[in-house]
Amino acid sequence: MRRLVRIVVRIAAALIVIAALAIATVYLLTERRMARTYQVSVPAFTVPTDAAAIKRGERLARVVLPCFECHAEDYGGKVLVDNVMMGRLSTANLTRGRGGVAATYTDEDWARVMLHGVRRDGRSVIFMPSHEFKISAPDLADMVAYFRSLPPVDREPPPMRIGPMARVLSYIGFPLLPAELIDHQTVAFKAPLRESTPLAQGEHLATMSCAGCHKDDFTGGGGPPPGASNITPVGIGTWTDADFMRALREHVRPNGTKLDDAMPRAFGQMSDDELKAIFTYLKTVPAKGEKTKRQKSV
Repeated sequence: MRRLVRIVVRIAAALIVIAALAIATVYLLTERRMARTYQVSVPAFTVPTDAAAIKRGERLARVVLPCFECHAEDYGGKVLVDNVMMGRLSTANLTRGRGGVAATYTDEDWARVMLHGVRRDGRSVIFMPSHEFKISAPDLADMVAYFRSLPPVDREPPPMRIGPMARVLSYIGFPLLPAELIDHQTVAFKAPLRESTPLAQGEHLATMSCAGCHKDDFTGGGGPPPGASNITPVGIGTWTDADFMRALREHVRPNGTKLDDAMPRAFGQMSDDELKAIFTYLKTVPAKGEKTKRQKSV
């Protein structure tokens, strides 16, 4: 019996040592990844200062790319997660106040973060979906104009603390370091909207607002678990315009089931014409993939 106990204790001790070594290895490798610097170039663009541009920027930041959901209603930043396992993940203060970036960021700094997910010091931003952004130079310029016009919020973001779970998950899909997920040789501003047709407008809005979570081909699976739905004709081909608008505004599918809370409600603030344009475009994309598990279950 004592021999059996000794064997069990030795096995347990060995497992503890192995686990400790694994965690230490993950920490060291993650620190090395976070310390990596990227030499990137960004195209020049001009930030306007007129009231119309600021208003367009506000709408982009509030509805099309709802930045306030992560950066707080006043854009002063907030803590998204703070626990032992995930660590402390906080967002930047986008205003001109103390601790904010709007007073010091150059046009180049904004473009570097949005296109490449790279900070001023050349390192990757932490847990910001830069790899999902598809934005034109005029759209980013208007958003920057809006952020620079905001009332200053004095709020110093707390230091990031990357916990063991976030480090481990970063090896299996968690976007801890977005710069790792971007092809810095080919990334560029998307083409600006040049046509006013519903189809062109729908494509412009869908690639900005939907492609991040629903993927470039809109087959779904991205975003927070359990993953976004397939919004090609495979997934929503039987929907009507009214069904699509109700889903975006009320978070209810045609069969009465609820959409996941990860779906931003801000998208429902788009106009009828904008939502119809997005749906018009989605009906033209190739019917690919399958319904996600959540879609199949309802």
